[in-house]
Amino acid sequence: MKYIAAILAFVFLVFLVKVGVDSTAKKSSKSVRLECHKKSTVFERVYDQTLIKEVQRALQKGEFELLSHAKKAQYMESKLFEHVDMKKVDAMVNNAFAAYKDPVAESNASVTVDYFVYENDKDDPGKKTKESKLFAGYLRFKVLAGGERIYVIQIDFMDLQGKDIPEKVECAVQSIMTAS
Repeated sequence: MKYIAAILAFVFLVFLVKVGVDSTAKKSSKSVRLECHKKSTVFERVYDQTLIKEVQRALQKGEFELLSHAKKAQYMESKLFEHVDMKKVDAMVNNAFAAYKDPVAESNASVTVDYFVYENDKDDPGKKTKESKLFAGYLRFKVLAGGERIYVIQIDFMDLQGKDIPEKVECAVQSIMTAS
């Protein structure tokens, strides 16, 4: 009888571990909330559920500060920014937000959209997997209200000359404006 109870307890324990591993393995920070997310690797996170709608109204109103940065490769020769002009990317971001402009939107939030274009450094000794060397770079947007992080999105682009950056900017802005 002791053996049967011990075997049943062991089987039950194995079952619980398997269920826990399966449920954890299915959770991913990758997002596929929008159609454009299915074409890229996208990570997004809403940090403040209560302020995201207020931030979206401020963005619709057109009142936000835009900060941009370029992060060039350090271990390999940087070539991306020979083709990508950050002033043009700024214009793309502003135009993408302008598509959501609503003159009757009301908000008092002080919003900052801080983003950077990162060039994937394929010679970085910290990159060990083939998958980490497949993409050309990524865009990372951080939306802040009153200095507090409200929303973050990161989206990969594949073209070594950044020709797919405009569609990734559109996707990132759509993600920001539809987050909940």
